[in-house]
Amino acid sequence: MRFLIPREMKFFDMFDQVAVILIRASDKFLAMVTQFDRLAERSYELRQEERACDDLVEQIITALDQSFVTPFDREDIHNLTTKLDDVLDNMEETAHRFEIFRIEKPPSEAIVLARIIKDCCTHVADTLRLLRSMKNVEEIQKRLREIGRLENEADRVYRDCDGDLFANPPDILLLIKLRELYGWMEETVDACKDVALIISEIVIKGS
Repeated sequence: MRFLIPREMKFFDMFDQVAVILIRASDKFLAMVTQFDRLAERSYELRQEERACDDLVEQIITALDQSFVTPFDREDIHNLTTKLDDVLDNMEETAHRFEIFRIEKPPSEAIVLARIIKDCCTHVADTLRLLRSMKNVEEIQKRLREIGRLENEADRVYRDCDGDLFANPPDILLLIKLRELYGWMEETVDACKDVALIISEIVIKGS
């Protein structure tokens, strides 16, 4: 019944804008890892996307403080907003490390993780848009399950990478760099999973 009450639709507009940034940033990140050129320029572009997300986060939190009626629980809006920010933060931090570590080329496993990040961000963006009407809960749940599957796949890739690094260790400095890169990429996927968990709670409360 609470969804029959007039709601502040501006929150959905802002979440839609975050969704656009997520898609755009994950496209740029995947291009950076796969093409691996113009690293400084690509890292800067990711930093701009992260700052654009920061601006939206600030707008959402301000609107939350000023609104009497919200689309769903205030705590859920706040948690969702901060976790979305984590996704962009982690992606930008990873891009920065690809720039400064000066590795010759990313291993194939890094490309696999970048594709997983891209797919996770796409599903997150889609669920954000679907939250506006809450009419297609089954589709939301389908995408949330897919994020969970991708997160499990990323965990598997990360563990395999970690094992391979120590089973066949490269130069110690390269080992350190690759471990950190893999770690940040896994953290980015984990952040997407955190977003999915919050969205799941929102859907359960709203059903």
